[in-house]
Amino acid sequence: MKTPHTFNTVSDLLLSQPLTIDVEIEDAWSGPFAVKGLEVEGVVLYAGVSGFSRLSLELEPSEVLIYQNMFFSWIRRLLEKERFCIVDRFLDHAVVMLFSTTFGSEDPFLDALQVSRILGENDGPGFKPAIGIAGGTVAAGFTGSPGAYTAAIYGKPLVLAAGCAAMKPAGEFAASITFPESAWSGRSLEKVFPPLEFDHPEKGRVRQPQIWTLGEARLIDLPGTGKFAVRDIANFIHWMPEAAAEEQSRKWFDLIRAKGFYKKNR
Repeated sequence: MKTPHTFNTVSDLLLSQPLTIDVEIEDAWSGPFAVKGLEVEGVVLYAGVSGFSRLSLELEPSEVLIYQNMFFSWIRRLLEKERFCIVDRFLDHAVVMLFSTTFGSEDPFLDALQVSRILGENDGPGFKPAIGIAGGTVAAGFTGSPGAYTAAIYGKPLVLAAGCAAMKPAGEFAASITFPESAWSGRSLEKVFPPLEFDHPEKGRVRQPQIWTLGEARLIDLPGTGKFAVRDIANFIHWMPEAAAEEQSRKWFDLIRAKGFYKKNR
């Protein structure tokens, strides 16, 4: 839930907390540069655009740009309605979120799973994001040069979360979440993803059947990290997208071009 220690971006976090490291370094080869960062224990959620390479090959470059911004806006719009403590960052073709007790999350791994569930159960555009979760020590810090600093998250959890996202389980699922097996720690799926309840005009209080399935532990091999065990939670209930994002990107580009807002350089 939201607390006084909730921040919208990594920059907000860094500008509001005492830093773990805040120094100026004079290097013989690189010259002077600043190192400003905050180390925290937390859980990283990596939600990437599925099939980004395919999209880049099949769509026009500007259509890919439209698609990616639709993806980012879809995630931000969904999470604005929720009360999770998150720090998020746009990273290439993925959204990275950080959950930590440092800024109010009582159970960072559970919060990351709950956000993943929201993405999986509200995928009207059919993005099917690649979702990976991993925890540990991360460093949030500024990088760049004077006048062009950006805030980012660094550390093993980010690499593992991205690796988990890339190692989706086999199967025709509608949504999946992959994470190190050790993070599950004997939790109950029924408690982590309790069935939703709602009032039906004729049936009264209705309990929705569980639509998520917890998979068995499996080994994956990530370059540079070796083999480690992961588990997946998958949703096999498919629905037709209300407006497929890929097709919508093409339609938006056609409209932009028809209205004269696309001026191709020659």
